[in-house]
Amino acid sequence: MRMLSENEIQLIKARLESLSLSYIEIYNELYDHYVTALEAVSEESFESRKNELDEEFAWSVVREMEKELLKNVSEQLEQSQFEALKFWKMDFWKVLGIFIYTALLITVYEFISLDVMLVFSFVPALGIMIALLNQSGNYFSFSLDPNYFRPRNVILQAALGRYSLVLNFSNFFFILTSIILSNNGFENWAMLLVLLYSTILNVYALSLYGSINLKTLKLIKP
Repeated sequence: MRMLSENEIQLIKARLESLSLSYIEIYNELYDHYVTALEAVSEESFESRKNELDEEFAWSVVREMEKELLKNVSEQLEQSQFEALKFWKMDFWKVLGIFIYTALLITVYEFISLDVMLVFSFVPALGIMIALLNQSGNYFSFSLDPNYFRPRNVILQAALGRYSLVLNFSNFFFILTSIILSNNGFENWAMLLVLLYSTILNVYALSLYGSINLKTLKLIKP
């Protein structure tokens, strides 16, 4: 067993970066595997052993690893989120926050208008989306290098994908229906639909936050 030189380490990193890995977990796993395997060979055998590892973890193999990882994490997140969605298990202050925001939306409707209420109903969804994007990796990173790429956390990517799906579906159904009702003289029904929309999104968002520890970026086991 020997210590790899800085040049050898850079060669490993260059290889991994050339794969444009999607998830930091795969990057770390491959990096550890490369280092462990190459520390076990002499300096003269470094290049040939690295070439073997490059063939072992070719682009197609790595993509299958990423798909399998995302699938497994999505299934675990679904189980964890299902537990967090149980209303009686939610934190008191989270439930209170939902009711307070619902009361705020009703106040906006009564004293301003349904249109402004619709805008306010988007605020929690937009805030949570920005938080997930910010935590998930390189969305808010900037580099002049056209080859710049930074892997993302697979748990947050899975959460973001699920949240985007729910957000897009609810936007299409609830908001469109509310507008149709409002334009046909059923403004009170439209208001109730917006309240339902906002509540569903808030509860769903809280279930995501109850499933992920954003400090450690790990799933919270049910």
